[in-house]
Amino acid sequence: MNETFSNFVKEVKAIVGDANATDDRAMCTSYSRDQHWHFVPAKNPACVVRPGNKEEVRAVLMLANKEKIPVVPYSTGINVRGLTIPVHDGSILLDLSRMNRILEINPDMKTATVEPGVTFGMLFDKTKEYNLRPAFPDAPLTVSVLANYYLRGIYQTSATDGHDHTISYEMLLPNGETLKTGSRALSDMPYFRYGVGPDFAGMFCAHPGTCGVVTELTAKLYRLYDNRKGYFIGFDDVGTPTKFIYNLMNDELAASIRLVDNQSWLKGIFGTFDYPYEDLPKFVVCVLVEGVDGIFDAKDNLVREYMNESGGKVLELPAEFARTFEEESLGGAERSCMVFGLKGKGNYHCIGLYGPLTRASEYYEVHEKTALEVGIPDDHIHFYVNPIHGFHGQVSYFELDVFYDGSDAEFGEKLRNYNEKQFHRLLDIGIYGWFRPYAGIIEPTVERIGYLAEVWKKFLHVLDPNEIMNRGKLF
Repeated sequence: MNETFSNFVKEVKAIVGDANATDDRAMCTSYSRDQHWHFVPAKNPACVVRPGNKEEVRAVLMLANKEKIPVVPYSTGINVRGLTIPVHDGSILLDLSRMNRILEINPDMKTATVEPGVTFGMLFDKTKEYNLRPAFPDAPLTVSVLANYYLRGIYQTSATDGHDHTISYEMLLPNGETLKTGSRALSDMPYFRYGVGPDFAGMFCAHPGTCGVVTELTAKLYRLYDNRKGYFIGFDDVGTPTKFIYNLMNDELAASIRLVDNQSWLKGIFGTFDYPYEDLPKFVVCVLVEGVDGIFDAKDNLVREYMNESGGKVLELPAEFARTFEEESLGGAERSCMVFGLKGKGNYHCIGLYGPLTRASEYYEVHEKTALEVGIPDDHIHFYVNPIHGFHGQVSYFELDVFYDGSDAEFGEKLRNYNEKQFHRLLDIGIYGWFRPYAGIIEPTVERIGYLAEVWKKFLHVLDPNEIMNRGKLF
């Protein structure tokens, strides 16, 4: 380590305390890779810093900006897609997990304001005291609420919640300035997203860690209902159930809808491997109905009518499966969906994207075609659809999944070949956008968005002229 960086580490320790900053190689190595290691090479940060409050974050950022040292923000200890793996030598990893306060639950406004280290498990435990819940991603309960909402509102969600759950947030820039979005900018009421001028909350979202550091965020909460019922309908193909799903979405009947294959996500939704899933139809639509008395009964009757017309097979599954699905979907969070996957295949690769429900069959067909072309066996190929809106483009979240043994280097090469082909093919079919703008997926996309890419680069340069924030992850 050179003398300049040694002095930097000393100054950082003076800000956060000796116990909360380290350049110890063993500690830094623990942050050097994630499940995307087949695509993003492992790299140690030069230093890990754990600030305890926003003033410490500000001081560390300003010092790094002065010394032009790259900064990679990190929330609660779960990372995917290489988004917190350093690109450049001499980077510092800004671990925000100590900042774990739920700053406010406002039951009248149905909002929660949280710091980066607050997990979905922590937030649900608090909000259920008010008969409320956050919108949940399909992820372990230990993931950061702030990181997921700041990413893109949240990447997948229940059908009735819609897609965008972020109201406002506070971001610290490398120069030490504070940006507050929405009504937060004018007052201490962070309860309306659209404040003065453009939708700045939206402008800063969806390219995490590249603008500054978000230190607190206000998100929407949703009501918990006592009346709930789950249904499971089997289909032999992806295309047939889309009309059924459209009817549920168009009439706003279902709280949660998942179209999954019978081997991967279904096991996660039910929380067990111990069932003969191979005897089920190849694809299963999981539907959750909820509501207050009277309204619930009317919805339930209509859902059952559409089920009977769907052309699918209504499945009689164990009652505990339905209970687990109800809890996992909307409020239960007492159980996480992360049993997840296949026996003997402990690693998971996916391409996540947004697109219209009408193209579900095309996405599945190109997924299967490309995987088989590069030598991925058909029993490794899996699919997941999460409809989010029944209108405005029928937007759905899609995952093209492959479960595999991560210790198999040859299989890692197959996945790299798969990605290289698949990104371009999906763009050719047409998508709304990617789950996250991570390295590898952004390059072929930027080529297609024209001058918007130049505007995006200039926007980042205004916020971060020394290019210290998560450098290299986008451009």
